[in-house]
Amino acid sequence: MTALYLHETIDIVGQGAWPYMAHTLQASGNETNQFVLQGTWYVMGITGRWPQVINIWDVPGGWQGWTDSVDRLNLKRQQNTDLGQWWDEAYKSRTGGFDRLLAGAPQSPTTDTLVSAGVRGTLFVHEIATVRSGTAPAHLDAVANTQVPLMAEYGFVATGLYETLMTDTEVITVWAGSVQSHTDLLRAEYGARHGPAGGDPRLAAWRRESREYVASWRSELMTPYPGIPIGPSDQQESGSPSGHDS
Repeated sequence: MTALYLHETIDIVGQGAWPYMAHTLQASGNETNQFVLQGTWYVMGITGRWPQVINIWDVPGGWQGWTDSVDRLNLKRQQNTDLGQWWDEAYKSRTGGFDRLLAGAPQSPTTDTLVSAGVRGTLFVHEIATVRSGTAPAHLDAVANTQVPLMAEYGFVATGLYETLMTDTEVITVWAGSVQSHTDLLRAEYGARHGPAGGDPRLAAWRRESREYVASWRSELMTPYPGIPIGPSDQQESGSPSGHDS
């Protein structure tokens, strides 16, 4: 069964990120929402647009689950008063957002497999790549074969390798790590491009390889809300993704 996910970029009002994420976590899997939350994260403003929150939800049941969700949110939307009340509360902390339907690549872990493996990150990397039309599957194969093991050496675990549906030019990957793993990786990438000691030429080689498919990419850091299935159980300052060696 194809694993489907709802990816949301949420525009937050002022300091409302944490109340909004708490409200989102409470909705996971209930009859009002029906999606199951993999994670809700605050986009770290020093690395991306702010104030924003990223949510990723499992769509239970694959294509049938997506069919049911579209039907529920189409002409029946006004009949769902419980969902309307949830939205009213959410709008106290947000103004709107942008949603994507994602399909997990064959090599992508599911939320269940991540939880079973004990994967928990204290800092996440959210990477969006614009790829040449129609090359998303080939690029994700390359990510799985080359980037995933390379990132693992720097303490990162891939939590999602996704093709964006309803377009053919976008891939999203998400990685669980720590503050130290991020700094180590960024330093090694920079060194590989510019030559100072400490650079890892394999990272530069990966970016060259990916240009066969990728026109552009950007990444940002995300802070996980405590209590999500693949995040910390409580607020921590740093650490490595548990269940894996750094």
